[in-house]
Amino acid sequence: MTAPATSVARRYLARLREHGIRHLFGNAGTDFPPLIEALAGGDCGIEPILVPHENVAVGMAYGAALATGKPQLLMVHVGLGTANALCGLFNAARQHVPLVLTAGRTPVLEHGRLGARNNYINWAQELFDQAGMVRELVKWEYELRDPAQVDAVVDRALAMAGSAPEGPVYLVLPREVLAAPAVDTPNGGTGRQAPARAGLPPAEDLATAAQWLAQAQRPLLITADAGRTAAGFAALTALAEEAGVPVVQYRPRYLNLPSSSPANAGYDPSPLLASADLVLVVDADVPWLPGQGEPAPGARVVHAGIDPLCAGYPMRGFRSDLTLQGDTAAILRELHARHGPLTPARGGWLADATSHRRRAATTPVAPSLSNRYVSRCIAQALGEDGVLVNEYTFALEELDHDTPGRYFAHSPAGGLGWAMGASMGIRLERPEALVVAAVGDGTYMFGNPTPTHFTSAARGLPFVTVIFNNRRWAAVHRATLSMYRDGAAANAPTPVFATLEPSPDYERIVEASGGLGLRVETAEELPAALARAVHAVRHERRQAVVNVLTDIGYDRTS
Repeated sequence: MTAPATSVARRYLARLREHGIRHLFGNAGTDFPPLIEALAGGDCGIEPILVPHENVAVGMAYGAALATGKPQLLMVHVGLGTANALCGLFNAARQHVPLVLTAGRTPVLEHGRLGARNNYINWAQELFDQAGMVRELVKWEYELRDPAQVDAVVDRALAMAGSAPEGPVYLVLPREVLAAPAVDTPNGGTGRQAPARAGLPPAEDLATAAQWLAQAQRPLLITADAGRTAAGFAALTALAEEAGVPVVQYRPRYLNLPSSSPANAGYDPSPLLASADLVLVVDADVPWLPGQGEPAPGARVVHAGIDPLCAGYPMRGFRSDLTLQGDTAAILRELHARHGPLTPARGGWLADATSHRRRAATTPVAPSLSNRYVSRCIAQALGEDGVLVNEYTFALEELDHDTPGRYFAHSPAGGLGWAMGASMGIRLERPEALVVAAVGDGTYMFGNPTPTHFTSAARGLPFVTVIFNNRRWAAVHRATLSMYRDGAAANAPTPVFATLEPSPDYERIVEASGGLGLRVETAEELPAALARAVHAVRHERRQAVVNVLTDIGYDRTS
């Protein structure tokens, strides 16, 4: 059996390149040989990027998608690699990140054809329904079945991933099909598919929303993701500032308006919800926590954005008196175009609503290894062009970013281990950017540091990792205290199922890949350590890890 002159694998890669795909992130397995042969046989225009753990590979593709706004391609090994990628896939599904996740399939044939089974693992690795484990998390899934399909399958995968609301898709690639000769067939009516773009809601619904906004004396806008695009950032900023609408960024995954904006009302909606007479929820899956502050019974509530009712969530019961589905920036621009002049009453409400945020941003912070002080030092180290990739409870009051695309936070799904891979994906697309990943000690372990640091060194993608090392699963302990405030767990000498001690010397792991590892045990050491790490990335072109042994403390009310 000999390889064909032009295989399906080669045709597959060529079609992907026609769509603008430039990188193939992946952790290879025995299902990859046809693709490896095609990649090695000539310049197909797609660069393979080996990432020796699927969680990190998904993170890199995720970060590249955040940086470019375009679908990214990755491949994993049959069902086993798919299982390792599930955590990152869950994140992408909930955050509407366009990924084309591909996986090999155990060869169907037991003998007799190029690509048929030739390894003992080929029998045990086969699943009855490999795509079943991802079906709930992807917009589309399919298996390439015939060489004549390859162009149409690639076209549809990318069209589905890029259609609004964007999200991941899953394509299974059997080894025998990839190894088969390519087939030239007329399109027969098939061909490129343009992704479906989001439009505007019905005109009457937009008119109603604009009327309600004009009538409101105390409007409040709550968002998490409106700044996903530069257009959304600009449209929200213009509406909020000119219409006098305070904006709360609750659990934001992007920077949604300038930190210095007079409409920036901080990050907690609960102090304002009871007073607002109109609540405009824009691209926020959880706009408030029931029982910790809710809209007044007489207030009007409008949900707007690309997926305002979060259709993929099995249960989500937040009230919506009017729902506007469409392109977020376009909706905000329409509301901005229809708003009236800023009234004195509205101006007073805006000033009162944002006063708490202004006081918090200027509150002196004594040097210590508290969350607030460490966050402030990181914000200062970022400078005027740094990018923060946040997978921790970073004190967002310390950020002073005024431009979009400089802040990214983890998906609401909370699949840990995302930030370091995403940082490398962002560096890949923004080669000169200073990227800083803020993680906890538990998150650092979930991020698969050994393959992460290997990939950073191998690909020349240095970034700074700052570990908020409190030697705890703090979120687990806080959740326990929130339910059993005075229970046995609250009075235990150390948190049960939440203690990460003895703490490893995390800063030493990066040294195995030639990086700089720094340990910080006092507040006085922190600014210099961060400056040293930034210098290593900017001038020495090597990655750095700063292991900060933060204060240990728990807020029983959080």
